[in-house]
Amino acid sequence: MKKMIQPKVTVILPVYNVETYLRQCLDSVVNQTMREIQIICVNDGATDTSPAILQEYAAKDSRIEIIHQKNQGGGSARNAAYPHICGKYAYFVDPDDWIDLDLCQQCWNAAETTEADIVTLQYIEHRSDSPPTQSRPFNSTSPEIRQSPEEKHEVFRDTSTFWRFWRSSFLLSNNIRFSEGKRPNNDVLAAWKGTVLANRIAVLDNPLYHYRIRSDSYQQTCNEKHFMIVETFSDIHKMLHETGWYETYKDFFFVEKLRHCLRNYWRFPSSLRSPFLKHIRQSRTEDERAFYRTAPMNLMPKTVWLFHKVVDGGPMATVSHYLLIIYIKMWKLRLFQWTIKRIKL
Repeated sequence: MKKMIQPKVTVILPVYNVETYLRQCLDSVVNQTMREIQIICVNDGATDTSPAILQEYAAKDSRIEIIHQKNQGGGSARNAAYPHICGKYAYFVDPDDWIDLDLCQQCWNAAETTEADIVTLQYIEHRSDSPPTQSRPFNSTSPEIRQSPEEKHEVFRDTSTFWRFWRSSFLLSNNIRFSEGKRPNNDVLAAWKGTVLANRIAVLDNPLYHYRIRSDSYQQTCNEKHFMIVETFSDIHKMLHETGWYETYKDFFFVEKLRHCLRNYWRFPSSLRSPFLKHIRQSRTEDERAFYRTAPMNLMPKTVWLFHKVVDGGPMATVSHYLLIIYIKMWKLRLFQWTIKRIKL
């Protein structure tokens, strides 16, 4: 196959020790209904058979380019692809996940129709111990455009870049990059910066991405490295100041920071929860403390409001912790009932 000078879409895969899942991912990419794609695979120092699998696929498909580097983490691997992006649009896929065969075409159509900087899409979670579940839909007529800060709030809820399809010129000119190093949630800063700076965001309600939840994945392993979600939000805090959007987004930022920290809090074993809470307390700015002292409850989900009490410490911390447990169990029950209802339909 002749190599195209100007592909429509560049698909980027950071690859590290995913031999069990890599073929399914690559098959979903090379068999896209849109053929005019560039596929950049960054071998992040894999020590299993992943590099051999990449070479096997590249030998059959000239659209595949392989970059080799020492193991530096997923964020660094994604950033390594930037100088090689040729497509008008760019899309990042994790190599243990897979995508629908018409994802590139659907996202291209939405982006071209709406002239959006970013197209967001829905995804389906796949766990080994439960039925697949779809992400929370936007309930919009696709593709719908989000432009104002208020309209963008819903887009912030899912901060991963896996369900963001980027205009390459927008991505590169604004230096929207991933957090370097072996860092959990390395895509959160990129997702925030992109959402803040985008003039137009197109929303697709179609679940086109298949997100595999692995108990052994780096993202799911609960250790002190996941304390770095606090540093990630410190980077976002800095970015909001640098781009001039701090005053516009600060209240929403404070809520989302605690919401993300709450997710990690539940993943940690009990021995790590107290150190994690201390780490959050030490990161808080005076603006943040003032917000939680005065913010009305309708600005925050009940779970976030209760977690704020846990973070604060004092006599209400223990009570708030147990109330959180009750709310989380109720939420999981509702989610289970919703999933069963969807399966029956």
